[in-house]
Amino acid sequence: MYARVAQYRVKSGLYDDFVDALEAAVPLMRQQKGFRALLVLRVEGTNPPDVRVMTIWESQIALQQSENNLYFYQAVSKALVMSEGFPVIREEEVILSDFPTGSTAAAPA
Repeated sequence: MYARVAQYRVKSGLYDDFVDALEAAVPLMRQQKGFRALLVLRVEGTNPPDVRVMTIWESQIALQQSENNLYFYQAVSKALVMSEGFPVIREEEVILSDFPTGSTAAAPA
């Protein structure tokens, strides 16, 4: 698996709007071939907030192909409007994960 990791510095007063924009993009991400998970982290104690957005993909090819989709650029452009400067974006290999999948999710007890 591979991850796209983006770090944004959210403009003061726009944190809730930033999170709302990410939530609105989730259904679009789920439609992308190879998409596995989304994880959004806020760096505690930063003002304006630093937010790390990680999308997890089944392969590096799926990650790279997601960049050819209009949804990717729409999501990035919405985030940019609410950010200070351009985010740092990296591709990283996932060496260990325990994200549930549809076939391996634990059944209710």
